[in-house]
Amino acid sequence: MSSSFVLIAAKRSPFGKYLGSLSTIDPVDLAAQVARAALAQPGRDLAPEIEQVFVGNCIQASFETGSVNGRQIALRLGIDGFATTFDTACCSPLTALRTALWGMRLGEISCALVIGIESMSRTPHVAHGLRDGVRVGAAELTDPIFPIEYRGYSSVAVDASNGAARYGVSRHRLDSWALGSHLKWAAADAAGRFADEIVPIEVKGRRGSTLFERDEFPRPTTTLAKISALPPVFGSATTTAGNAPGLNDGCAAAVVMTAARAAELGLEPLAEIVEAAPVTDAPEGISWIPALAIRAVLERGALDLADIDLIEINEAFAAMPLVSTRILAGKDDELWLSLLERTNVNGGAVAIGHPVGASGLRIAMTLAYELRRRGGGIGVAAICGGLSQGEAIALRSGGGEHA
Repeated sequence: MSSSFVLIAAKRSPFGKYLGSLSTIDPVDLAAQVARAALAQPGRDLAPEIEQVFVGNCIQASFETGSVNGRQIALRLGIDGFATTFDTACCSPLTALRTALWGMRLGEISCALVIGIESMSRTPHVAHGLRDGVRVGAAELTDPIFPIEYRGYSSVAVDASNGAARYGVSRHRLDSWALGSHLKWAAADAAGRFADEIVPIEVKGRRGSTLFERDEFPRPTTTLAKISALPPVFGSATTTAGNAPGLNDGCAAAVVMTAARAAELGLEPLAEIVEAAPVTDAPEGISWIPALAIRAVLERGALDLADIDLIEINEAFAAMPLVSTRILAGKDDELWLSLLERTNVNGGAVAIGHPVGASGLRIAMTLAYELRRRGGGIGVAAICGGLSQGEAIALRSGGGEHA
């Protein structure tokens, strides 16, 4: 059995806006392009080393055949190892990664490919009841992503808004954080800080192929006045289109190994995976579940909050990083400010976008690259999932260069 694991390679597509540049691409093709880049990242093809493939994907119906999506992707890559597809909502790719670690701990595998993929633009409308026939009147179509909600529960927009109110996070603070996300993304983009993680995607069109190379959802020219003028949505008090991400398309892929296998292959890790942890809470608790996940991963990794240099909390809404860091800081406002300064330093999903099945792996790789860029350190990444499940991962980097 192994107890030491490493992240060897990690790549993602640029994230596309709804009905944007990635909307015409088959998700299998998108995932294959990103995964091939990750497999080739160390300067050699790691595909022969992959023993199993773990894929996170929320909306399986966006695939032409919405079944065994992980197996479809693996075969496109020429990998015949067992492939498993996970749906734990936005937690899916980190659940996939954590399950890969289980296999390594048990000694069943030593190397795995982990993928997170979502094409929200390709989500089909649903017609319930047609198999029984529509005796009279029009057939109704429902949209499973507008709004995103679960039968018997409030929409996620309402849950985020209520969580912000519960912990004293105002609409002004939500909007300000959202603006900051766009501005931090713009600064990181201008400095080339996403170059390590993004792989250009070939998009085929009527006039030939083009390369999609840059996140297209961010709006760095927006203003606080524009964001503040937007009305609340879906019956929420403070959630708006300005302090929430979009319905996005994108993919992320990573290669993980036991440290022993990486050493045998002479591969330099991007980061050590210290620990990973899942948590749940009340179904409406999506805004604070990242805090509980971070506490769990710190405990499992024998770490203290003071050890953490950087934090990534997925901005499913602006409420998530604000509420969760508020909880981690307790009543210490100075500590809260310090945590916020270390959180999502290159912007978050409000700017970059939130393709729900890919974001968990995206925040993990963004964290790994930024830790390495800063010369090393320890960081945590956490994400909420629908009905208040959460995943967190702790990474340690020794610094140095990594392409």
